Amino acid sequence: MERNDMPVHGTELRSRARRRPGRVAVPRADNLEALEALAMAIQDEVIQGGVLIGDPPRIGEMAAQAGLSLAPFQVVPCEDDAAACRKALGLAASGEVRFVLKGQVDTKVLLRALLDRSLGLVPEDRILTHVAMAGIPGHPQPLFFSDAAILIAPTLAEKAQAVRNLVEVASTLGVPEPRVSLIAPVEKVNPKIEATVHAAELTRMASQGAFPGARVAGPHDLYIATSEEGARIKGVQDAVAGNADALLFPDLNTANVFYKTLPRFLPGAWNAGIVAGARIPVLLPSRADPALCKRMGILLAAALA
Repeated sequence: MERNDMPVHGTELRSRARRRPGRVAVPRADNLEALEALAMAIQDEVIQGGVLIGDPPRIGEMAAQAGLSLAPFQVVPCEDDAAACRKALGLAASGEVRFVLKGQVDTKVLLRALLDRSLGLVPEDRILTHVAMAGIPGHPQPLFFSDAAILIAPTLAEKAQAVRNLVEVASTLGVPEPRVSLIAPVEKVNPKIEATVHAAELTRMASQGAFPGARVAGPHDLYIATSEEGARIKGVQDAVAGNADALLFPDLNTANVFYKTLPRFLPGAWNAGIVAGARIPVLLPSRADPALCKRMGILLAAALA
């Protein structure tokens, strides 16, 4: 794909992101795909530069390969991953950058720094979850889903928070009254399948006003959640079935496989993942994600920041 081209469902996201271009910090910026994404983001007019943290000669070498001019960026030497993450998040906490893009560091190192209470980036009443936005050729609207990177085997309480984070991200991006589908292998409650039990309880909570500004229902399998025909065939009728804007997967295993399957096997598909629940967007792409997904992640973060 040419850099000037926008993939499916990307044009509106870019328009939102262009309204207030900001700066980005990248811990361990010696990552070719991340630098390629920054080059595209500069061309997309959604960032105005930022701070690249890591090994300056290596960053310079990779920036040249990526076609990224370092003129609008400050390059800060730092050899330690944890220190690089703290530096990047400190810049965000002080307002010097508006969001953070993970470079060549492990997710757990960046999250540990993000949870440092001295930075004040995570409100006391919130938990961090991973929210992805996907563009899927043939699907009528962007699809949000969670949690592909942070919550391994979420409890019922954690899933309730994950729903709230999903709703907040989708609402901020202009989705009116987001419809959240609670994904499980089957649509009937089975005491032996925890995902169905949790989905039924979250649906009950939704009926009592636990998720204002959203419609939440399940358990749904993926067909029921995203296909009106699938919902009709299975006889499921509720406010979400067949028209979900967002999916809550039962655990990290299922969400992560879905996240990686889309761009790996479906030409033209993309996803963009951020940490939700913090005061600033933090991008957590896989280091092996294609540059397109990182580009769309920057658009997502810029639109939310």
